[in-house]
Amino acid sequence: MTYRVFSQRCRTSDGVRYTGWGIEGFGEGEETLRLEDVTEDKHFALLLAAALNREQAEPAHVFDIISDFLADPELKRSLLGR
Repeated sequence: MTYRVFSQRCRTSDGVRYTGWGIEGFGEGEETLRLEDVTEDKHFALLLAAALNREQAEPAHVFDIISDFLADPELKRSLLGR
């Protein structure tokens, strides 16, 4: 599985537009996983995808892994190197 980021135009419930970054996973050339609007931070999305690729994350665990990073500010800071 290879993971990469993608962008999409999103809107808040108030109608404010923003760019959301998601993670998609490809196996054998076909998209097998797509998580939309994971973050507004492109750098964070790129680091998430790199970590998923480096650790060879199984698709069944990707949602939980990303949720952990988003829920734990210290874990997120460690990924961002801050």
